[in-house]
Amino acid sequence: MADRDVISLGEIEEDEGPGFSIRAEDFDAVAPEWAALHEASGVRGPFQRPEWHAVWLRHFGGSAEPVYLAVRDGETLIGVVALDMAGVEARQLGDPDVCDYAGPLALPGRERDVALALLDWVAEDMTPRMQLWGLREADPVRAALIAEAAENGWDVEVEQEAVAPVAALPGDWEAFVAGLGKHDRHELRRKLRHLDAAGPVAYTATADLAAIDAALETLFVFMRASHEGKAAFLSPAMEDYFRDVAATFAPLGLMWLGTLSLDGASVAMLFSFEDERGLYLYNSGFDPERASLAVGLLSKAHAIRDAIERGKTVFDFLRGEEDYKHRLGGVPAPVYRLTFTRR
Repeated sequence: MADRDVISLGEIEEDEGPGFSIRAEDFDAVAPEWAALHEASGVRGPFQRPEWHAVWLRHFGGSAEPVYLAVRDGETLIGVVALDMAGVEARQLGDPDVCDYAGPLALPGRERDVALALLDWVAEDMTPRMQLWGLREADPVRAALIAEAAENGWDVEVEQEAVAPVAALPGDWEAFVAGLGKHDRHELRRKLRHLDAAGPVAYTATADLAAIDAALETLFVFMRASHEGKAAFLSPAMEDYFRDVAATFAPLGLMWLGTLSLDGASVAMLFSFEDERGLYLYNSGFDPERASLAVGLLSKAHAIRDAIERGKTVFDFLRGEEDYKHRLGGVPAPVYRLTFTRR
């Protein structure tokens, strides 16, 4: 392997400004700037924040060889890429089984600079292939990577790896319901009436870590009971991971636990992330003894209503094509994997 230190890149095409550089930097040193870049980039959700990578590495990164590439224009951080260099190819750090979105971060308007810097670094490292997964279709970095690869000696394979339905939220709950298809609108209203007739209904959401900690065991019970696949997925190690995610993101105001209650008893729970624009449904579970009341579906409906009332404009169901996502207005959005091979 070549020296994984720093590559200086000169002017790009007609760029009259200063050159920029890419180098591997220490995680703790770059993390504060990385978090600030995430805010400036406009990227939604928590998955490309430094804190996410720190949590993932604590629980699943034992065999990883993480490299954190910082792209700088002078002293200004304009891009960050987290790679796993443990194999014969460079690979996006992390795991799509627990991380819905990924990819390089770039300051708006500097996506092609970041893409070119990354491709040059991988070439200088004499790594013949690179795989980046978890890129959203609308992410400008995805288009920049494809364009720069074509112009700089790389073949790129574009593969859709998942679908992540997203619902746009209007400013009013009734407007949201009215925007659903006729059948879905009728069924949602009928199910809500049926649930209301069964007893007092309440939906609460909290970002308080102590309250979340106290409720997580119930969430785990619901997850296991409501879905066979989740029962297999939710190992003791995965429970520890969920607790760490909550402990990391709740104090930042980026994680919420929603609870649907009937007659004062919890019947469904949602483990979600949020930012100033939207809510991101990471996982959920419900009491199967209340399945006839559709509490799983209706917990999501109540979460959407709560998000609307708090001024959110997006409800992201994240990966998966479960039917309830479409019945609640989710529009499929593809997620891509890009594989780069040096010509």
